[in-house]
Amino acid sequence: STKHGFRTSTIVSIQNGSYIVETRDDENPAAGGQSTVRRDEVRPFFDYGPEKTWADNTAMVHLDDANILDNIRRRYHRDEIYTYTANVLLAVNPYKSLPGMYSQEKVGEYRNKSLGSMPPHPYSIADTAYRHLLRQRQNQALVISGESGAGKTETAKVTMHYLTQVSRTDAAVGGQIQERIINSNPILESFGNASTVRNQNSSRFGKYNEMFFNPVGSLMYAGIRTYLLESSRVVQQQQGERNFHVFYEMLAGLNEEYLEETLQLDASGYYRLLHGGGAPTLVP
Repeated sequence: STKHGFRTSTIVSIQNGSYIVETRDDENPAAGGQSTVRRDEVRPFFDYGPEKTWADNTAMVHLDDANILDNIRRRYHRDEIYTYTANVLLAVNPYKSLPGMYSQEKVGEYRNKSLGSMPPHPYSIADTAYRHLLRQRQNQALVISGESGAGKTETAKVTMHYLTQVSRTDAAVGGQIQERIINSNPILESFGNASTVRNQNSSRFGKYNEMFFNPVGSLMYAGIRTYLLESSRVVQQQQGERNFHVFYEMLAGLNEEYLEETLQLDASGYYRLLHGGGAPTLVP
């Protein structure tokens, strides 16, 4: 249904090409009952029991949208936010801290381990790419995609942290390179991030992080390239959304004299570019 999505049900009868199903909702028994659904809205389901989940979706009997979503949902409720589909890693933002998830001990656990031999984790994807880089002598790429607020930026930081740790780089040098990349993020986010209806710090541009290693696997330097900035946001925002952070930060951070005399702006003034979407005027 449009409200509940896919739910576990039993087919009671068939009428005029549609199914009469009895819905079972273990979390909310009152939400159960009979309903009529089209055949193309029904998916087969093999009941493994309420506690069983799969680290890799391809291990399930039925591989379709309903079963994948159900498996990810069950794992999410157990704080298992990562799931494989073959060599693709699916992640669900937990919107909370998971102690030990990205610790130094965890880095050691995933080092030089084959994909699938350990529980799903970005470290496993990064380690596989690093080993292929050294063995095949070919460039490797990690494509991180998802909707706004899914955690793409944080996942990129996690993988870069892992590659810095496992590379044959002096700890101080590797730390400096990583720190420079991280320290550049606030500037990029000021000019390229904005508040949307789903994420208060949504990246409105593409970012290409590059890490360069020498033949023995030592990290030499890194860089960031940006592309596809959502420039139309400067003059128009959707309802409930804001312009890029930098405009609000400028009014809040520059001294009043410079704003009024040099830029001829008023920190308390109303500007259409900043309020076009009707969003609050809070400074990020």
